[in-house]
Amino acid sequence: MQTLSNRLSYSLGLVCLCLVTAACTQLPQQAASTQKNSPPLAAEHQLATGAMPTENTGRQDINFESVGKAPPTAFLDIGDSQPAQCPQTGNETCRVPDPASIPKDFWAHLRGQFNLALHLNEPQVQAQLNWFIANPDYLTRVFKRGALYLPHIVTEVQKADLPMEFVLLPVVESAFDPFAYSSGRASGLWQFIPSTARLYNVNIDWWYDGRRDLIDSTNAATAFLLDLGQTFDEDWLLALAAYNAGPGAVKKAMRKNRTRQRSEAFWQLDLPRETKGYIPKLLALAAIVKRPEQYNITLPDIAPETQIVAFELDNQIDLALAAELAEISLEQLYRLNPGFNQWATHPMGPHRLIIPAKQVEVMTENLALQPQDGQMRWIRHQIRAGETLGGIAQHYDMSVNALTQVNHLEGPQIIAGDILIVPTPVNPPLAYGLSSSGRSAKRRQHYETRYGAPPQNYRVKPGDSLWSIAKAHGVKVGQLAKWNGLATRAPLRAGENLLIFNERPVDERQTTAPASTMNAEATLRSVYYRVRQGDSLSKIAARFNTTVSAIEAENAFLNRQKYLQPGDQLTLVLNVRKPR
Repeated sequence: MQTLSNRLSYSLGLVCLCLVTAACTQLPQQAASTQKNSPPLAAEHQLATGAMPTENTGRQDINFESVGKAPPTAFLDIGDSQPAQCPQTGNETCRVPDPASIPKDFWAHLRGQFNLALHLNEPQVQAQLNWFIANPDYLTRVFKRGALYLPHIVTEVQKADLPMEFVLLPVVESAFDPFAYSSGRASGLWQFIPSTARLYNVNIDWWYDGRRDLIDSTNAATAFLLDLGQTFDEDWLLALAAYNAGPGAVKKAMRKNRTRQRSEAFWQLDLPRETKGYIPKLLALAAIVKRPEQYNITLPDIAPETQIVAFELDNQIDLALAAELAEISLEQLYRLNPGFNQWATHPMGPHRLIIPAKQVEVMTENLALQPQDGQMRWIRHQIRAGETLGGIAQHYDMSVNALTQVNHLEGPQIIAGDILIVPTPVNPPLAYGLSSSGRSAKRRQHYETRYGAPPQNYRVKPGDSLWSIAKAHGVKVGQLAKWNGLATRAPLRAGENLLIFNERPVDERQTTAPASTMNAEATLRSVYYRVRQGDSLSKIAARFNTTVSAIEAENAFLNRQKYLQPGDQLTLVLNVRKPR
């Protein structure tokens, strides 16, 4: 760790350790490892969209080894943790997680608090139940992926005094994939769209997407479900329907039935097809968890070894450095903290890091050994005449908002001679394979290997467009957009740099890009989109921040028909870390 000592620039200060599984109340409330050529998420996707599930045989899973109420009971209490002396101060007390806090039989503990009527006589519930029984491997896969998240979710659902069956809702929403992304632009374990997420103080920006963060997204989900419970007088099936379809759609269906003097119960409402399948899936899951032996299903253990903790820091930290301090791989740190879009925590917080409980001691010790200079590397940039904030941000692969934020600027106006401070990663961008800059570096490396030569760098001039630049250099607009990770209709900023490759590509079947510490395509997700009246490929590409050529590459049938037809189903491969 001597090399780390030389690289730190100031002390981390007091470190507060809070059990994720205890949901420390002082945590800030601020606002999929699938290869590109893998098939869409099949069973997982269909479960989340309301289609009848079918067996999936091609998915490569992330290896994450992921109307009454039951009376509340103590699940995990931070007070049960053992106090320890903090080496940073010598007199402060840190909470050291107790791995034994996870009950020996997690599932028995959970099912003991179930209290919703399961409506097993309903045909829709039976249909979902039969599918799960016929596909036990699916449940094993999903619950293993969720093992890291379930204890914290149980604690938060219990604290909110919500039905404990809601703990299983992320199975229906995302199959416990924090990088899950839907055609409706919903993201994360709980599948929030941006507007609803922001309504519940979930931050989404260049640095961070809290919809993918375990703590922020679960806080938002329980708050949203509580609000829906109040709206629908604690008729929890209606509240769940509103979580899926929106409160307005449920109220409209209820008014329609009221006018016709029909029942306003969930089972009698005219709701979207997806919503009609949504509640039966959850009830079928609850039935299996409640009596797995009855259905000949074995649930995977949620063992103490899977316990994770939230390590609360005072300041922004480079994630590569944090991984070294915790003595875990950078990829593992990203997997535990999927909300981070870039190579560091957000400058305004949260600075907490979720790490394995067994690494707490070593991380605390490593922090105590560091001198007072530390978690980030900063560059001083002196503004030159003619430079713009947009051009400087582009040069350092930042957004204008992020650069404005760290320099406390009130607007885009800058003065030649002034100094800007710019946060930069400790390691080369390729080391941060799941960050935005890591993906850009990986994309450049991939095309350099494919074309056998480095690209030409082109600086955008006022009035330029992708079309005019592509025409001037004899390349296709779709290719130019793809090389630079842009949508074909993306507006360009004067001063930004574009990569242009002009060499004939090497046969891709004989060329593989060099491996890196992490797969840069690990945050790509395939989603289905059904074409609507008035849609065009360019409109769809713009909406999902992808390119027309990328859509065409994934949908061979487009080469056989002249026009898109309403009802056509497209497969979209999307980078879920790109802001939308």
